[in-house]
Amino acid sequence: MKFHSARTKIDRTKKHIAEVESIVRTLPDHSVATIEINPNGGNEVLKHDLLDRNEIITNIALALGDAIHNLHCALDHAWASVLTELSPASINGQTKFPIRSVRNQVEAALRGIKIDGTAPTLFNLVLGQIKPYLGGNESIWSIHILDIDDKHRLLLPVIEYASIHGIEVEDQRGKVTSGSTWGSSEKPPYYVHIPLGYHFKEKGTVAFSVLFDEGPKFQFADLRDMLWVFIIQVVNTVQALENIVPIELGRRATS
Repeated sequence: MKFHSARTKIDRTKKHIAEVESIVRTLPDHSVATIEINPNGGNEVLKHDLLDRNEIITNIALALGDAIHNLHCALDHAWASVLTELSPASINGQTKFPIRSVRNQVEAALRGIKIDGTAPTLFNLVLGQIKPYLGGNESIWSIHILDIDDKHRLLLPVIEYASIHGIEVEDQRGKVTSGSTWGSSEKPPYYVHIPLGYHFKEKGTVAFSVLFDEGPKFQFADLRDMLWVFIIQVVNTVQALENIVPIELGRRATS
C-alpha cells in the first residue's frame, strides 16, 4: 500500500484525459456550417466555423494542466514511498522525484542524499533505467517542464487541424458527388469553394485533431496520444520503484 497514493494520482490523470476526450468528441457540435456566395465569382462557398473556440481551448488547457500535475505528483509520491522503505534518513521537506536537465545532475542529486550508499540498486535503477533527464526519458522530462510551465501560464493546445467529411456536391447535370477535404492546420473558419453552377447538397461535418503546440519532442503530437504515453511512462516508473524495494532488501539480507 506504500505506493497507493502514486497510483491514485495516476487514476485521477485518467479522469482528466477522459475530460479532454469528451471535449474533443463534442467539437463538431460547436461547428456551424453555412453556404455563402463568392462576391467575386458568384460560386457557392461552404463555410465551417467553430463557435466558442476560446472557451473550448481554455477548458482543454485546464484539463491538460491538471493531468500533467497529477502525473508529476505520482512520481513524487512514488519517490517518497521508495525512500521510506529503503532510505528514510534521506527524506526531508524538499524531497521530490529527482528530475534534472542532465544525467550528471541526477547523479549528483542522488549522491547528495546518499542513495548510492544506502540503496545502490535504487541508485542504479534511476540512472540506468528510469533516466529522468533531458535526452533520457523524454516523457518524464516533459511532464516536469510542463508542470512548471502550468504554474505560470495555461498549456494551450492547438485544435486547428481539421478536415471536413461527408460533403455532397451536385453538378450542372444533376450528378451528386461525395467527398472530403484534406486536413488543414489553418484556424477556423474553414472554406470549401466549388465551381460556378455547382451546388452543395450536404455540408458535411468537421473532424478535429487536438494537437499540442510545445516542443521539441511532443510538438504537434495528438494531445490524447501524448497524455497516454506520459501515463505509460509514469506507470512503468512507479512499478519499477516498487519492484526495487524487495530486491534491495534482499541484497541487504544477504550482504
